[in-house]
Amino acid sequence: MNSRSDTHAIASSIGWWRRWPSWAGHAAGGAAALYGCVLLVAALMGYRSFIGVTDLGLPDATWPGAAVLLAGSAIATATVRPWGGRVPPRALSAGAWAVAVLALAGSCMVLLNLIQLVLTGTVSDRQGNSDWVSFAERLCLAVLGALFVATALSHARRTAGLCPRCGRAHPPQASGRRHPTPHAAPPVVRRIVYAGGCAWLPYLVLHTLGAAGVPGIEPNGFRPTWYMLLAGVCGIGLAVFLLLGLVRPWGMVFPRWTLWLAGRRVPRFLPLAPVWVVAPTLAVYGTTSGILAGAGLLSDDLFGIGGAASLAFGGYGWALAIAAVSYQLRTRPLCVPAGTAAP
Repeated sequence: MNSRSDTHAIASSIGWWRRWPSWAGHAAGGAAALYGCVLLVAALMGYRSFIGVTDLGLPDATWPGAAVLLAGSAIATATVRPWGGRVPPRALSAGAWAVAVLALAGSCMVLLNLIQLVLTGTVSDRQGNSDWVSFAERLCLAVLGALFVATALSHARRTAGLCPRCGRAHPPQASGRRHPTPHAAPPVVRRIVYAGGCAWLPYLVLHTLGAAGVPGIEPNGFRPTWYMLLAGVCGIGLAVFLLLGLVRPWGMVFPRWTLWLAGRRVPRFLPLAPVWVVAPTLAVYGTTSGILAGAGLLSDDLFGIGGAASLAFGGYGWALAIAAVSYQLRTRPLCVPAGTAAP
């Protein structure tokens, strides 16, 4: 069997989800072109509420959004087509990352939409009007952001002569995979995570005082019940548990207290899928609300419950994102010769 047949046989033995470097650029280019054309037609017809930014008092983003998507389509296509070799690799990587960041920033409020959908069965804007269109736009941007991240990674690795899948240099015949042994994140990442978990404390303390009847804590004289406070503590506990799992060894292999799962490898998507839905929304929401409150553009008191919420959501969101990046790097499988991969 010649080398081309060997390569084809190796590729055929790998699931499509593990061959993402070969199709991410094509998918990103096609999806961005389709979305950009739809948005361009909508802009020509007078649509001005792309992802609901006008409801937030921001300028019209429909025309800029269409331009970014169409430019992103060309960038993603250039990473996988021969003519893209005439473009400096760093320029293509920078362009792909820029589109990814803009798409993920545009989709950041999708978590709030999902929470509202689960709790109420519908999605609405700040005025209470149905907002399914913006919800769909944010979902599409979240998918596009993920595709452009994959495109940027695979292109950067290919141009550096590394394996697009694992980001390391190895012979092309290495079709097996070996998962790294469980280990903790670097100390600096763990300290950031601990700080992100502690960012919830002022928020919990103020809500506890409000539940105890201390006046002036909650807005509009609202007084949370102890059941509401208990539910909040449980939710924050689960959030901190997820955060710690990203930096501790038991987040890579199920610990003994998980009974029949003990000793098995934790699938990477299990913690990362919810993290990448939650982290952008919380980080952007907390940071933006804190800046606006500090500038006096919001009625929330920076040193009251509003400021505590901004600190909690923003601090936790950024810590979650940093921990997720560390987790992805630490759990990235190694490509090894077939037959030597660990289970």
